Amino acid sequence: MKFIQFGIALAIHFLVSWSALAQSRRVTGTIRDVESGQPLAGASVLVKGQLTGAVADANGQFTLTTNQRGATTLLISMVGHEAQTVVVSNGNQTVDVKLRVATNSLQDVVVAASRVEESILRAPVTVEKMDSRAIRETPSATFYEGLNNLKGVDMVTSGLTYRQINTRGFASTGNSRFLQLIDGIDNQPAGFGFSMGNLFGLSDLDAESAELVPGAASALYGPAAFNGALLMTSKDPFRYQGLSVQAKLGVNHINDSNTGAALYQDYGFRYAKAFNNKLAFKLVASYMKGLDWFATDYTDVDATTSPEKRGPANPAYNGLNVYGDEINRTITGIGKVSRTGYLEKDLTDYNVYSLKLNGALHYRITPNLEAIYSYNFAKGTTNYTGSNRFSVNGFSLLQHRIELRGANFFVRGYTNQEDSHDSYNTRSLGQQIDRTWVRDLNGNVVAPNLADQTWFDRYTAAYQGKIQGVSASDNALARQFADQGRLLPGSADYEQQKARLIGIQGLAGAGILSQTNMYHADAQYNLTSALASAGLPVLSY
Repeated sequence: MKFIQFGIALAIHFLVSWSALAQSRRVTGTIRDVESGQPLAGASVLVKGQLTGAVADANGQFTLTTNQRGATTLLISMVGHEAQTVVVSNGNQTVDVKLRVATNSLQDVVVAASRVEESILRAPVTVEKMDSRAIRETPSATFYEGLNNLKGVDMVTSGLTYRQINTRGFASTGNSRFLQLIDGIDNQPAGFGFSMGNLFGLSDLDAESAELVPGAASALYGPAAFNGALLMTSKDPFRYQGLSVQAKLGVNHINDSNTGAALYQDYGFRYAKAFNNKLAFKLVASYMKGLDWFATDYTDVDATTSPEKRGPANPAYNGLNVYGDEINRTITGIGKVSRTGYLEKDLTDYNVYSLKLNGALHYRITPNLEAIYSYNFAKGTTNYTGSNRFSVNGFSLLQHRIELRGANFFVRGYTNQEDSHDSYNTRSLGQQIDRTWVRDLNGNVVAPNLADQTWFDRYTAAYQGKIQGVSASDNALARQFADQGRLLPGSADYEQQKARLIGIQGLAGAGILSQTNMYHADAQYNLTSALASAGLPVLSY
């Protein structure tokens, strides 16, 4: 009996849903500039009385579905143009709208300055904004790279997948005092302590706006925003519906002696759908891959050697992009000697990628109260320069967000879960490989903790003429003898030791362990309307 009752209820539900769908109607149209006649891509169309809407495509065309009966009023707006209302009668209809250029086009709305919506002209601090139109038209490879064109912004470009914003000149490749939020969520992996550019951020297809506070924003966002704050907003599935697909292709490493020409690929997908002005969802995916630049500067940077004596023949040679040669000893009668290191290009992989998967479910409890759940997963590789050189290899960041948002408040909770996977310290890897093959004077491979000293003992014995067949007082021959049995890059033994050491996390290997979870909750209530209704003064700061 319960099963039959459930079946009847389910059938009624589908009948009601089908009836509601049958009552919906479709409105299409084109939005153009009144003077030039050019289509206005990105123009916003909202149904008055509802929050359902659409955005005009590259041809200025839009399509939306509404279940309103009778005449429906459309609110049409575009940055830099005067807003216009259009009334459409019952039934399916096509409209042609022409917008005039606004005499004052600087009244853009921002939230970064005071954490509430306000005109950019009334903001108490300087705010630079990149809206949806600027994002779409940026000549840069990605919208995040296009932020470099905003006033007061410098950008440290470490590679194809990692760019770091610097707004006050105090930061380096890792800006630990620059706050980066996406839909109110802190975008930094807690283990790093700073955001990895847009490696774990927004897809270009889902980016609606980016607001930048280039000065200190500590008063609003805490000490993490001492060097500024970047607030990025994704597209609302109620307003930005439909399917979007993009592909970007390019070529780099042309005439590069290290490798042949390489293909740069960036693909994106976004689909959003709203139902009856109550429920909406979106699915977003993007994937980028390419061949990064090769770090091949082998300049001798040993500070204790005079500049005229530096170079490959220097016994204390310390190459910039060579790792393992930092290990050195000062030997009586010989001087400073360093171990033979490995080139960075043999220790790391310059094939990089960035994968981003995003989804969100929005439910409108009332016209002014909305519940949101979002899921973000990102994984990628990059080569990061900090105190050492690091391969951020397959590092992932998973985020869950739940939020209740009203007209004057929000309550939000989210979690960031990171996993370093196969990331490793590139310099440490070179040093550790150098300790796997060293032989004593009897030809036996020694333990890693004895390897460095044993290597210098072999060097000393050869230089002092104690090794038969090796001429004394010759640094090159002494190094050649000490390096006997050295693992050569590309050999099976070398690759085996490399993989083994990357898999060992901690000082005994080169792997990096970071599996940090962060849980955060915050809430905000805007008292402006309540204070104004009570006749109390409202202070702006």
